[in-house]
Amino acid sequence: MRKLTKLAFKLHGWLGLTAGIFFLLFGLTGSMLMFRHDLDRYFNPEVHHITPISHRVSADSIYRMISRTHPNLKKIVLHDFPADQYDSYEFMVYHNQQNVAENYLYYIVVNPYTGRIIKEGGYDTLEPSFFRWLYSFHYSLQMGMPGMVFTAIVGLVMLFSLITGTIVYRKHFWDALRFKAGLNFKNQRTAISFMHRVAGVWGMVFTAILFFTGFWMNSKEFSPAQWKLSAPHANYEVKANIDELVKRSQQIVPGFLPVAVNIPSLPGQDIVVRGRMPATTFFLLQGKASSLSFDPVSGNFRKLADIDRQSFDKRFDAEVYSLHIGDYGGDAIRWLYVFLGLLPGFLSISGTFLWLRRKI
Repeated sequence: MRKLTKLAFKLHGWLGLTAGIFFLLFGLTGSMLMFRHDLDRYFNPEVHHITPISHRVSADSIYRMISRTHPNLKKIVLHDFPADQYDSYEFMVYHNQQNVAENYLYYIVVNPYTGRIIKEGGYDTLEPSFFRWLYSFHYSLQMGMPGMVFTAIVGLVMLFSLITGTIVYRKHFWDALRFKAGLNFKNQRTAISFMHRVAGVWGMVFTAILFFTGFWMNSKEFSPAQWKLSAPHANYEVKANIDELVKRSQQIVPGFLPVAVNIPSLPGQDIVVRGRMPATTFFLLQGKASSLSFDPVSGNFRKLADIDRQSFDKRFDAEVYSLHIGDYGGDAIRWLYVFLGLLPGFLSISGTFLWLRRKI
C-alpha cells in the first residue's frame, strides 16, 4: 500500500501540473457562466425592453426569413420565446461546418412586433455577446470539435487527479472534514498544504460530478461519425407552420410547456417541439427534456418523447446536462456552483505551489 501511495502522489502532482491551467480556466469560466442569462439581460436592455405595439409577427415568418437570409445551415432552433410583452425571440442557428475547428453556433435576436433582427452574431467573437463567446470557450476553447475532445480529456485528467488525491489523503479525510487535517499555520507552505487538503476533500464530490459531466457531454465527439463534414447546401424550408405546431403540442398534451423548437434545414428530419411535461417532477429532468415530433411537410403528429418514459441512457444524458449547468434549485444552487466551481482553480494553484516548494 505504501508503494501505491507513493505512486499516487507522483501521479497526482504530475496530473495537476500538466492540466492545472485548464482546471483554473474551466473553473473560472464555468463560475462566470452560472449567471450568464441574467448578465446578458442586464448588459443588453434593448433586447428585453422592446416597445410593444398591437401587431405581432409570427414565429413562422421569422423562421422563414432566417432560413432565406442565412444559408448553409444544419438546423434552426427557436431557442427562446418572448418571456413577456417586452421581450424578443431568440433563434440559434447551427452552421454546416466546412472545417472541424470552425465554431458552428450563431444567434439571432428578433423583434416580435416588427420581425427585424435586433442583434446577431457568432459564438466565436467577443462582440456582440461576450457571454456567448465565453460559453463556447468553456466547452471547446474556441477550437471546434478538436476543442471539445480536448476539454473532455481534461475532464478525465481531473477525475484521475481526484482518484490519486483520494489515495494520497485517504487517512486524512475525517480530519479534513473537521478542518483538522494537518492544521498548521507556522509558515506559508504548511498553511497552503492544510487548505489544499481541506478544499480537496470538501469539494471532491462536487468536482468529480462537474468534471465527469463535462467529459460526458463532450464524449460523443470521440466518435468518427461526428467529424464527418457535409458539402454546402441550400436550406430546406419546412412546409408546416411553426406557430401551429407549438399550439398543437399543447393540445396533444394538456399542460405541456413548450420551451424550444428544432427546425431542420435538411429534408427527411422532423420538426421537434421541446419542453416540459406536466407530470415530470424529478428536479434534474425539468426544462426541455421532453418533446413532440411533427412531420415537416404535413405537420402531422408523429411521436411523443416523454423523458419519464425514455430509456436509461436518454434520461442519463438529460440528468448529466442539468447537473453540469446547475439549472435546478434557483439562485441558491447557482451561487453554490459559483463558489465550488472555483475550487479546481484553487487546487491547481495551491498544488503547484506545494510541488514547487518540494523541489526547491
